[in-house]
Amino acid sequence: MLQELAISNLALIDQLEVSCRSGLNVLTGETGAGKSILMQALALLLGDRADMDKLGRDGEKSRKTLVEGSFDLAQAPLAHHFLTEQDIPVEDHQLLISRELSADGRNKIRINGRLATVGVLRELGRLLVDLHGQHDHQRLLQIETHGEFLDASGAAPHREQLAATRTAFSRWKEAQTQLDQLTGNAQQRAQRLDMLSFQIQDIEEVAPQTGEENTLAEERERLLNSEKLRDAAGRCVAALQGDDTGNEPGILALLGLAIKAADELAAHDSRVEQWVNELQNARYPLEDAAAEAAGYLDNLDASPQRLEEVEARLHDLGRLKRKYGESIDAVLQYYEDISKEVAELGMGDEEIEALRARCDKLSREYELLAGKLSRSRRQLSQQLTREVIAQLQSLAIPGAQFEVDFKRLEHPTADGADAMEFLFSANPGMPLRPLSKVASGGEISRLMLALRTVLARHDGGQESQRIPILVFDEIDTGIGGVTAEAVGEKMKELAKSFQVFCITHLPQIARHADYHLQVVKDSKANSTHVQVQPLEDEARVQELARMMGHESDANLEHARQLLQDAQKTSRKRVVKKTS
Repeated sequence: MLQELAISNLALIDQLEVSCRSGLNVLTGETGAGKSILMQALALLLGDRADMDKLGRDGEKSRKTLVEGSFDLAQAPLAHHFLTEQDIPVEDHQLLISRELSADGRNKIRINGRLATVGVLRELGRLLVDLHGQHDHQRLLQIETHGEFLDASGAAPHREQLAATRTAFSRWKEAQTQLDQLTGNAQQRAQRLDMLSFQIQDIEEVAPQTGEENTLAEERERLLNSEKLRDAAGRCVAALQGDDTGNEPGILALLGLAIKAADELAAHDSRVEQWVNELQNARYPLEDAAAEAAGYLDNLDASPQRLEEVEARLHDLGRLKRKYGESIDAVLQYYEDISKEVAELGMGDEEIEALRARCDKLSREYELLAGKLSRSRRQLSQQLTREVIAQLQSLAIPGAQFEVDFKRLEHPTADGADAMEFLFSANPGMPLRPLSKVASGGEISRLMLALRTVLARHDGGQESQRIPILVFDEIDTGIGGVTAEAVGEKMKELAKSFQVFCITHLPQIARHADYHLQVVKDSKANSTHVQVQPLEDEARVQELARMMGHESDANLEHARQLLQDAQKTSRKRVVKKTS
C-alpha cells in the first residue's frame, strides 16, 4: 500500500506531504483545486513521462521537482519479486521511490536508495498500481492483459489446467529443440560433423595432459640453463665434499676434524657433551645434502635433442590453446563438449525416429491440454460476461455490452493457443469493438471497477497475483443519484481486498471513504498553494454539504444522514462477515 506521498515544486504545489491509509481513500475538492496535480505526481512516481511545461511553479522553473513515495510491500509479492530480480534490497517490506526532475530534462530516480532507469521504474509501477483515468496506466487497454484477467476469474481447477498446459508446452519445446538440432539442414549437419571430427583428431594427436605444460616449461628452463646449473651444482658438491685433488677439503672433512677434536674434549670434560652431540647430529643432514647434490649433478640433462623435443611439445600445446581454449584444461573441456556433440550428431536413424515420436507424443499432449484450457476459458468468458454486464448496468452504463473475443494463435504459447480480447459497447445497438477504440476514460474506469469487483469475488483474485493499489479518476463522469451510490458501494467492497484511491465530486461516493482527504487551493495576493487535509466528523459533514451545492442547513443534515447510513452499512457488513 501507498503510505505517504511527498511533492516539492510541482505546478501549484510548493511543499506537500500526504499520508494514506488502507481501504478506500477518497480525495475531494473544488474544481481546479489541484486534485489532478496529485494524480500527475503519482503517475510520475510510477514512471510516466514528465510534461516539462508543468514542472516547477510559476517563476520557479529553475528549481527541481521532487516526488517521493513510501510503500508497504507486505501485500505486493509481484513487486517484491521484481525488486529482488533487479538486485534492489528490500527490508521489512518497505519501498521508497524518489524521482527528481529538472526543467532542462534531467531525470534522477532512486529506488530504495539505488539509482534506477525510467524503464525499471515503469515496470515496478505496473506491479504496484492500476491507475485508471490516465491512459498510460490502463491495463485494460493492453490486449495481452485480457487473457490474464479472464484466467484470474477461474477457480483452482482452471489454474491447475493452465499450469499443466505450461508444463506440457515446456517439455514439448525442449524435445523439439533437441530434434531440430539433430535433424537440421543435412549439409550443415554434415559440415559441422566434419569440422568437429577434425578438431577431435587434432586434439587427440597431441593428447594434452592436465598439468603437462607447467612441467615442460620447468624442464625447458633447466635445459636452457644447464651449463649454469652444472657449474653451480659442481661448486656445491666441492664445497661439501672437497675437490678431486684433495687439496681443498670440503665442509664434511672439516666437520669430521671438528668432531674428532670435540670427542677428545668430551673424554675429559663432560660439560661439552651437549654441543659435541650437536656437531655429531649436524653431520648426517650434510651428508644427505652432499649425496643429493652429487646425484643432481650426475643426472643433469644438457641434451640439445631433449630441448628440441620439449620446445616442439610446448609449441603443439600452444597451438591447441590458440585454437580451442585459453588453457590446456579449457582445451580438454572443449574436447569433451564436442565429443558429446559428435555423438549426438552421429545418432542413428532409429534413435532420431524415437526422438521424433516423442516430440509428436508431447505435441499431442500439449494440444489436448491447450484444447481443454480453451474450452475452460470459453466457459469462463460466458460467466465473466454475465457478471461484468450486471456490474456495468448498476454503474450508469445500462446498455453496456461486453464480450471476450477468441482467436486461435498461429504459433501456440505456454499459455495456450488462444488470443483473447475484450470487446465493448456502451450504447444499445452499437457494435462491439475493441476497448481502446470505443471506451472513454470514465467508461474504462467503471469497466475496471466492474472487473475488479467480479474478480475479488472469485478464487482467481488470489493474493499472489494481485496488484495492490487501484486509483480511479473520472469514474463519476456522467453519473449521479442511485448509480453514484452503487459505485460508492462497489468501491467500498473492493477496498476490502485492495488499497483504493478515488477522486470524486459526488457525495454518494465520498461518504463511503475509510479516509477522506480534501484538496484545497489557497490563493493570496502574490501566490497560490495547494494543501491536502484529512477530514473527520463535522469537517466531513461540511465537505459533503459543499459537494451537494452549498452548506445549507438542509444539506448539512443530509450529509450527516449520508455518513450515518454509510457507517451503519459498514457495521452490518462487518457483523455479517464475522458471523
